[in-house]
Amino acid sequence: MAPAWFQSCAPRAPAYTGGLPSLGFDMQLPLLLDRSGRDSLTNQIVDQLRQAIGEGRLPRGARLPSSRRLAEQLEVARNTVIRAYETLAIEGLAESKPASGMFVTGDVGDPPKTSSAPGAPVRAPLWSMPTPATLARAAPRGAAGRTRLAYDFAPGRAHPALFPLKLWRRLLLAQLSHGGASGLTEEGDPAGLPALRAAVAAHLAATRGIVADPGRVIITGGVQEGVALAARLFLHRGTTAAVEDPGASAAALAFAATGSEVVGVAVDEEGLMPDDLPQRPTSLLYVTPSHQFPTGHVLSAERRDAIASWARRCGCYVLEDDSDGEFRYEGSPLRAIAADAPDCTLHLGTFSRTLGAGLRLGFLIAPPRLVDTMIAAKEMLDGGSAWLEQSALAAMMQGPSYAAHVARVRAHYKENRDCLLTALRRNFGEIGVSGEGSGLHLLWRLPPGVSDAASVEALARRRRIGVYSLASGGATALTPSLLERRALVIGFGALLPKQIEQGVDRLSEIVDDTIDDPSTDVTQFLVRVPGAPMRAPRPRSRTPAHLDSRFRQRAALPDRSRARASLMRARTKGAAGTMARVTSIYRYPVKGLSPEPLGRVEVEAGQPLPHDREFALARPSAPIDRENPQWAKKGLFAMLMLDEGLAQVSTRIDLETLRLSVKRGGHEVAGGRLDDEEDRKALEAFFWTLLPNFTAPPVIVRSRRGHFMDKPDNVVSLINLATVRELEERWRTPIDPLRFRANIYIDGAAPWEEFDWVGQDIRIGGLLFAVDRKNGRCGATNVNPATGRRDLDVPDSLRAAFGHKNLGVYLIAKQSGTIAVGGELALPGLAEEPRAATPVAALAPSAKRRFICRGCYFIFDESLGASEQGIAPGASFAAIPADWRCPDCGSEKSIFRPYAASA
Repeated sequence: MAPAWFQSCAPRAPAYTGGLPSLGFDMQLPLLLDRSGRDSLTNQIVDQLRQAIGEGRLPRGARLPSSRRLAEQLEVARNTVIRAYETLAIEGLAESKPASGMFVTGDVGDPPKTSSAPGAPVRAPLWSMPTPATLARAAPRGAAGRTRLAYDFAPGRAHPALFPLKLWRRLLLAQLSHGGASGLTEEGDPAGLPALRAAVAAHLAATRGIVADPGRVIITGGVQEGVALAARLFLHRGTTAAVEDPGASAAALAFAATGSEVVGVAVDEEGLMPDDLPQRPTSLLYVTPSHQFPTGHVLSAERRDAIASWARRCGCYVLEDDSDGEFRYEGSPLRAIAADAPDCTLHLGTFSRTLGAGLRLGFLIAPPRLVDTMIAAKEMLDGGSAWLEQSALAAMMQGPSYAAHVARVRAHYKENRDCLLTALRRNFGEIGVSGEGSGLHLLWRLPPGVSDAASVEALARRRRIGVYSLASGGATALTPSLLERRALVIGFGALLPKQIEQGVDRLSEIVDDTIDDPSTDVTQFLVRVPGAPMRAPRPRSRTPAHLDSRFRQRAALPDRSRARASLMRARTKGAAGTMARVTSIYRYPVKGLSPEPLGRVEVEAGQPLPHDREFALARPSAPIDRENPQWAKKGLFAMLMLDEGLAQVSTRIDLETLRLSVKRGGHEVAGGRLDDEEDRKALEAFFWTLLPNFTAPPVIVRSRRGHFMDKPDNVVSLINLATVRELEERWRTPIDPLRFRANIYIDGAAPWEEFDWVGQDIRIGGLLFAVDRKNGRCGATNVNPATGRRDLDVPDSLRAAFGHKNLGVYLIAKQSGTIAVGGELALPGLAEEPRAATPVAALAPSAKRRFICRGCYFIFDESLGASEQGIAPGASFAAIPADWRCPDCGSEKSIFRPYAASA
């Protein structure tokens, strides 16, 4: 009878082993016994199992076969195996778990090393190991690093939330229920499931104008497999392949791996340039006509015809990559090249954009003469694609589900595209982009005042933002060009609109933070040719030494529920007669110079304060048109944060005569009319004396239709003096409010109350403003306007105290009219619809739970709810639908965690 400890090895239901491999029951171990040797069979089993454990072939937690199974496999008595297992248990290498089996519990250290017998001669090998015929390289993907990104603008990626998971699950179950056993056990057609091939042919006929027999459709693992098949058949040493320049690196690398010569063909605003095609025998031409990668240009109809004519003349097959063909946001898509030249075109498509890359499904439309050859090559390469996914996709495409899904995701991606363009313009002014009319990415040409693409990419990655230069974004340029250094590939498919806005805002902050740092060489922003790489800001103390260090122990974010409660109290008090009022109004006619106080000012709807930052001091050699200057990043201008000498003087402009007066200590030290050439040069020479880091005098420029504020949109900045006083108490140092260079200063509101106005409308003296967003402070606030010295580190101090650098808000005028000092500030609708406090007061203490978003640190308070999303106060967080998303960053509900504020 077997020992009691061994009874547990009898076959039972599998037990969970924590994800480790389970090697029991039907698994066979590679054990070989020598029945003619001196060693016993038990010792041989023990030695081989011990070696397998030591080498890691049997990891800790792995289940061993039962004694009966192993005895049958080795053709030995069961007691022989039992004694072997007992020996392993005694050595601590295995243990029995009741009702589970025998498990590996330890290891024996380093695996044994084999060595030659003593005295045996060591012979050199007769032949060396073979080397690959070509050294293949793959395009970089960087998927591992992307998992750590908070905002990933990777090109060509679909959003996971858009995948029709419920429909796909239903389709899979239906296919498994009807013919699943035969479909999964029998070999399929290497060209693909006939039903899917027919569905693809019908879809392409309707959407791309390609009339093809289903027999010409070959199901692939994606576009790259189609490229590899064509390269395998037509390319070798001595042949020529052509690719777009710049173009997709994956195709260029696949062609180069065959040993063939790869030549680049230039592209412009109409796509690939036929006049640049090689006028000699060429085997393959790879082209992306619907959305050229990376520029995004659409190949014109005339050039499509010209390429087909050239291909027939030179005996070349055209590889038409139509990956982005489903996503065109303006106008109708053009007919595919394969629709008019089926004899010389291999049309490639993929479902990675419309559904997801994880399906690994695509298709190839082969010319009639190549069908049999392509199918044979496909069979030799992988034997065909998996049946289950093909069957489910065929069922989806045969009905209306696939077309409806594509229309739905197209609308979503168009919204994302619009959001991206708006965010880029709001932060960077007039932008140079291409490819915005279709696809899932666009190409952004970096404006002056921003460093080169590789530097911006590296700085953004440190702040968990993924933007991509051509090299890291999957593109290659065979001919060096400006795009390599001054362009970023920006994808917008895998993010939500809110995430796109926040990601671009943070990217702008990164650029501004680098400019603000005194160690940055600002001259790198002034020219378009490559210069020294942008340096990251020097590591600085999160807490300036002269500030009160106790605030470092406070919560990283203000208590939103407490802030909202104070807001309600302030509103109630305001209705009784105590309201916030405007204490002062300023405009800054010359960017970076002193403010001009105003008693009242006329405001035009949708415009900043009149003449605010209308003039600026451009740095010498800055790429700015003096006669018609446009908005640009602040690195192209003299800045108070770096050029604190500007704070030594006060200035005033007579807007009627355009005379600029410069005073120091109350006495005018320079002056002149800005519309007079000699006066302007004299003023520029004077300002040069205040700017010792300049190599030449600055250039005074005037915006004809806009301004030179730090942000290109038309906003009015507001500062709450109560917030400034709260910072003074927290940091125990006086703070001059003029550090913040705001347009409107108010008093009488609660500290930080202005942040709760974001997204709402307020009235200032009867004039309606929209509170657009919070104001991120820059390095200019470090300079004391009274002394001209950099004596504080406001942005970093705000980050240390609150996790952000916001102070004040931006307003957008919704009406034209007048605002004046002393004007009251009110939030519309409060008196008519006062907030009832009863529901909040009636909540039990146990119901007042809060949950924090790990994506943006938004705090959801059950007692307050989220009325803008239809969630009533007191609603349980668990009762909120699973598809609910964070109102601030759009993150999924699943990443929220319980939040407990520090005391």
